[in-house]
Amino acid sequence: MAETQLKDIEAQANKAAGRDSDALADQVSVLRQDLANITELLGEIGVRRKDETLAAARERMGKVRQEGEARWHDVQTKAHETQDELLEAIRRQPGTALGIAVAAGFLAGLLTSRK
Repeated sequence: MAETQLKDIEAQANKAAGRDSDALADQVSVLRQDLANITELLGEIGVRRKDETLAAARERMGKVRQEGEARWHDVQTKAHETQDELLEAIRRQPGTALGIAVAAGFLAGLLTSRK
């Protein structure tokens, strides 16, 4: 009789362990599916962020290029104006311009001479 009870208890324990094992396997399956869904969602978020970042970088690059071109145009305009003013000053006072050129040449020669 003790053996029968022992076998019954053992059978009940095996059934309970089987049910627990099946429940655990089901939970593991659900967790795997959840992890797969999370991984897919994170991948989509990463792609979306990458696309948003690239679009923002392209937009910023376009703005910087426009600003650079505008500044380049301003510098060219200033250079032309300065050149025109310099040429006008040379036309008004050619002797002074020639003296300044000679002095600049003399200074450049002194600075670059090897002594």
